[in-house]
Amino acid sequence: MLSSLGIDGFKCFDRVRLRLAPLTLLAGVNGGGKSSVIQTLVLLHQSMVCREWSRGLLLEGPELALGTAADVLNQVVGARHLQFHLETARVDGGSESVSWSFEATDRRALAIALHAVLLDGVKQSLDGPIRWLLPERVAGASVTIDKLRRLAWLTAERSGPREVYPLRDADGHAGVGHRGELAAGLMYWRETDEVSPVLCVPEVPPTLFHQTRAQMQRVFPGCDFRVSAIDGASALTLRFRTDPRADFQRPQNVGFGLTQVFPIVVALLAARPGDLILVENPEVHLHPAAQQQLGGLAARVAASGVQLIVETHSDHVLNGVRLAVKRGEIEPDAVAVHFFGASPPGGSVAPVSPQIDRDGRLDQWPDGFFDQLDLALSELL
Repeated sequence: MLSSLGIDGFKCFDRVRLRLAPLTLLAGVNGGGKSSVIQTLVLLHQSMVCREWSRGLLLEGPELALGTAADVLNQVVGARHLQFHLETARVDGGSESVSWSFEATDRRALAIALHAVLLDGVKQSLDGPIRWLLPERVAGASVTIDKLRRLAWLTAERSGPREVYPLRDADGHAGVGHRGELAAGLMYWRETDEVSPVLCVPEVPPTLFHQTRAQMQRVFPGCDFRVSAIDGASALTLRFRTDPRADFQRPQNVGFGLTQVFPIVVALLAARPGDLILVENPEVHLHPAAQQQLGGLAARVAASGVQLIVETHSDHVLNGVRLAVKRGEIEPDAVAVHFFGASPPGGSVAPVSPQIDRDGRLDQWPDGFFDQLDLALSELL
């Protein structure tokens, strides 16, 4: 599990250090830095997967396109370097730390060159082959690299209702895609896979198909879905219904919420212990009760051994997690909450990290931290 993340000189961050837990919630104001935390990990993953033997951080890739070096370097301090630091817990109780330094020699470049690497505090020689942004001789044994290569990311800009969805070979549906566009195909190939027993809805068969349907029904009562291959085409149809007495319908006719939450539920239930999943704004197009259900599911998935980092603007998602803590479904120290408030002019981002206790209560409530309802009620009353 990734246990801490440090970011220096990247976008709005001069220097920031964050504890990462089995479930980490990123909340805060628009433009406060939440997405930049997610993008740090996605950039590392993208660079390793798309350019395995490269010596650079790929800024313009198939999953994440951020522009040039000038677009990602912190403009307040005006540095030409950026650094990412990760600490990863080992299964034997120890830990591994990796620090990458990248240097932008040309601010127009679409990749930033690797400048230096520290592994467990020891500077590594970069004279030989570089694989996955580490010297080849140590890359294969790195637990940090293993976590980053297994990363899955669901962006806030998920695919909406579609007539058809792509069908690839089974290996091409290892994940749901960063826009959720591959979720139907993953279900098609892996519908009989067994879901972790701790996540299974009781009295429902433990397969991915049946458990996804049961979890979807918790979010949308009466919901059902059907995935069908199109004869003669490498494509699928995904159909929904919200009443067992009705026919299955095209996604366009059942609302955005179903197609937005479907890839999230599939990704969470299909994940294996040790996987790392990043989810942006899971609450999009969802009713408050559905948002709370999704927060609870995220907590249970994290407790099963899958690490989740969730960016959210929803107090209902947060409350779903808090209720899961109170019910004993996840330990309090397995949840980290970071709030990114507005930075002072010329100042650097300094997130506040409320602690959660066994009753689901938070030890502090910073200004702007899901307090808009209270502010509105105080004016109305």
